[in-house]
Amino acid sequence: TSFLDTVRVGEAVAAVRATAETKLLVAFFLGLCDITTGVCDVLSFYPQPSELHTIDGQQSIAAALRKLEMYKVLSLPVVTTTRSSSKYLGTVSAADILLHLLFSEQFISALEELEKEKLSIKDFGHDIDDILQKPVKSLLGQRPESKLLFLVGPGAPLSTVVGHFAQGVHRVLVGTRSEAPSKHRLFSQSDAVRYLRRHLTHELVAPTARLTLEELGLAAAPQTMVTVSANDTALKAFQTLMSTRWTRKSSFNSTADDKCVWDLSALPVLDSKSRVVGTVSQSDLRGMAAENLHELLLPVLSFCEKRAGKKKPDTHHQVTVTPETTIGESISKVVDRRVHRAWIVDDGRLAGVLSLTDILSRFSTVDFSYLSYYQRSRL
Repeated sequence: TSFLDTVRVGEAVAAVRATAETKLLVAFFLGLCDITTGVCDVLSFYPQPSELHTIDGQQSIAAALRKLEMYKVLSLPVVTTTRSSSKYLGTVSAADILLHLLFSEQFISALEELEKEKLSIKDFGHDIDDILQKPVKSLLGQRPESKLLFLVGPGAPLSTVVGHFAQGVHRVLVGTRSEAPSKHRLFSQSDAVRYLRRHLTHELVAPTARLTLEELGLAAAPQTMVTVSANDTALKAFQTLMSTRWTRKSSFNSTADDKCVWDLSALPVLDSKSRVVGTVSQSDLRGMAAENLHELLLPVLSFCEKRAGKKKPDTHHQVTVTPETTIGESISKVVDRRVHRAWIVDDGRLAGVLSLTDILSRFSTVDFSYLSYYQRSRL
């Protein structure tokens, strides 16, 4: 049984259709009740783990790496546990751990010694061991996303969650405060986009699904496109990725300009002719462990292929679209290939990127009237 069985959507479909007539945005997720009587349809087709895996904040970074590798996940909610209850502290991800290492002089120095063959892999492990023994809670807050952890009640409208996805949030927890953290479930951007893909022909979706990326304003080339070279090492590629930020208008913080700062999740890998030949992303950190951190010295594409193993033999064959591609076709591509973005190319050259955040922003009104609910639920 899906954990969203009890979620109901009660917004008026008539208001949604009126919005769709006056804007390019189609508030599809406000009109889910016109498609199904409950939102259980969203995740009932997708297998869910038997329990949510967490880690205690007092455990070491090395323990977090082992747990991430064991469960083949990219992030873990961090909890503090007493005899009677558990409380969320935040989220730690493989990217948080890598960021901590990449800008550690001790770690970089050990890697350089290893590259010069002045250290063996075994000695390299010994040199960085004390870094990995720090408590995992010491990493919380060093990246923007680890500061935000939302626990969404089972009765929350899906449109509200998607509105937050449209601002850059990648996932939320679904459950109640009275439940143990292990009983909570994750609902992600990918889940929302997969559900959207199932309804591309629906009357609330089809008008926008037929529009091209250029018509939707998604194909405009950014002033600066951050990229990495196929000749770069994985170490250099991730240093570039982890040191780059982007902003989106948001209501999560209280700054004067109402903008939330996020990390980039991926960068395109270009060859000498500026053609996209690969992608380096936070997903490539899946399965990283203390024993294989030395692989960061590999060329970036070799690193990505080694991390993917047999699951992703077509690393070089990237998902690309053009400004003339419809957003419906783009959604089908990213869902079918199980990726989180498509690179936009024009005349064979990189012109931009279409992310899951971009897609969901075109099917959500991002109604901030629900913000107070999330502020109460924020942990």
